[in-house]
This record gives sequence, C-alpha cells and structure tokens, in this order.
Amino acid sequence: MTRMVHAIIFDMDGVLIDSQPMHYLGDQQTLAAHGVDVPVEAMTVYAGTTNQLRFELFKERYHLSETIDSLIAEREAIMIRLVRESDAGPTAGSVELLKSIKAAGLKTAVASSSSYPFIHAVLEKLGIVAYFDLIFSGEEVRNGKPAPDVFLETCEKLKETPETCVVIEDSANGVLAAVRAGMTCLGYQNPTSGEQDLSKANAVIDDFRTIDADFLIHLSEKNDIVH
Repeated sequence: MTRMVHAIIFDMDGVLIDSQPMHYLGDQQTLAAHGVDVPVEAMTVYAGTTNQLRFELFKERYHLSETIDSLIAEREAIMIRLVRESDAGPTAGSVELLKSIKAAGLKTAVASSSSYPFIHAVLEKLGIVAYFDLIFSGEEVRNGKPAPDVFLETCEKLKETPETCVVIEDSANGVLAAVRAGMTCLGYQNPTSGEQDLSKANAVIDDFRTIDADFLIHLSEKNDIVH
C-alpha cells in the first residue's frame, strides 16, 4: 500500500555535502589538541551521532579532564573553519532533486545531528538554505540517532505524521532512527561515510541523479537497491 507523502527530510552530513571526512578530522584535531592521537579511520563508527554522545564517549575512553561543553565548543570552532575553508559543493544531483521536490509541492526539512551554527554554515556554503522549510538540529532532543527523536520532532514541527514523511540518510544510525520513527527511508550510499549498513532502508541509491520527487513519493512500495 502506498503512503501519501507530504514531506522529505534530509540528513545533512554525507547526504547534502560530503562532510563526513571533515567531521572525522574535526574530532581528530580536537582530541589531538589534548594529547590523544586517534586515526581518522577509527572515527567512522560514530557517523550520525551527536557531539554530546561522542564527546561523552571520548571523555570516558581517553580520560579527558576538560568538560564536555568546552570540548564541543573547541570542535565547533574547528568545524566551522574547516567548512568555510573547504571547496565543498552539494553532492551530485542533490540540488536538482531539491528542485524536483519543491516543484512537486512537498515540504522539505534538514534534520541533522550537527549543531545549528554548523548546519547554517554548511547550507550557506552550498547556497541551498532557501530550499528548506525547516532546519532542525538533533542537539535539541534528549536522545540522538539511532533513537528516533530527531525525526519525530522534525515531523511534528512540519505538522505531519511519520507516515507522510520520507527520510534520506547515509548512516546506519540515521537509517535506524528513521525506521524507529515509523518513516519511509532512502539510504544514500556515500563512500566517504565509511562502511554503513543501510539494509533497513526501503531502497538504497548511490547517485541522486538517478531519482526524482516521484521516486520518493512511491518509495514506500520499494525494498531494493537502485544504482
């Protein structure tokens, strides 16, 4: 049975921008400033999680004396500098997909585990702020991905129900969050996001140029991998 789709909810990092390597670097540089040397490759397991959760884990694992708030503030400054200095652009086909979604009269939102300052820095860098009806940070909810809170709160702010929303995610944590929220989910296989298990998504793609709004509207019928 096809669901009536009214809204498309985008994760940001690894979906709208190939920023996951920047996130790994941001974590690595923050830890390095406190004498902790961790290879970037070891960071991929944290894809899609909030700063709060990651730095709680880092503080315990690496016995850091600084407060979590101060560590996150350090990282925030590093991340905004990295994105402003980067030559990053939107992921291939994402702007065309956004245009198709808006032309179809659907609502759009960004629901990201990142902070508001970083979300706005990225969307402004990409020049796509105007495409979104709502921007929501997972730092506003108690439980980050893979808990469903960020998507449920976004859905409520859009004045929609989970059944009318489709989520686009590139991380295993994000896909799980969408599924737990009762939403249809499209997995986006981005090689820079590491080996992510997207198998619980309704479909998985690796190129936004292969889909349009109509594909997303009928996604609840699908359970396959599209290339």
